[in-house]
Amino acid sequence: MYSSKLLLCVVMLVSFNISTAQQKVKKERLPRRKPSFVLHAGGGMSYYTAGISQTSVAIPGTLNKWSPAATLRLMWYPRYRLRLGIESGIANFYRYNVRDPDGEGKVTLQAVPVLVVWNMQVRPRWNIYAGFGSYFLTSWLDYRGKVRSTDVVLGSNVAVSYTQPINRRVSAAAEIKLMNAFETKDAALTLQLHFVWKVFQWD
Repeated sequence: MYSSKLLLCVVMLVSFNISTAQQKVKKERLPRRKPSFVLHAGGGMSYYTAGISQTSVAIPGTLNKWSPAATLRLMWYPRYRLRLGIESGIANFYRYNVRDPDGEGKVTLQAVPVLVVWNMQVRPRWNIYAGFGSYFLTSWLDYRGKVRSTDVVLGSNVAVSYTQPINRRVSAAAEIKLMNAFETKDAALTLQLHFVWKVFQWD
């Protein structure tokens, strides 16, 4: 019940902000946009934000929540502000290292998202993203042998980016993103630098 009320408040707040932005846009004359395909590619660092109870682990060890992360995103930019695309990438949610008299080992949880993404420019050079789809999760266990297991779960992401044009076709962007595989309650916050390239544009 509380979650439903909170969700309703968020939707109403976003709707109000969009309505206000549209009123401001009507007062300004926007430049005519040409439809195009735009490729985003880049990487950075990821931090696992979900909680892990290490006291329940039979073998004590060290938990590493930091890992490299990469993103590949292809967006369709129409003449209007709302854009659509598809996104993938890779990140290790966490790695757990163990050591005992019998040797060393590690457990790694790797995530590969495949999401449908919506994007809107809210201010000059500032963009917001929201995606929904699946996370392909792979668990690697390397301890007294190797075991690999996979799972596909539902998930989403939200991101904010700032873009700095380099020339008419190429830009650089800094992006902060929350990855959320909510079906398994795994989440990570990433900070990345992206290369943005306008692959094709209709004249």
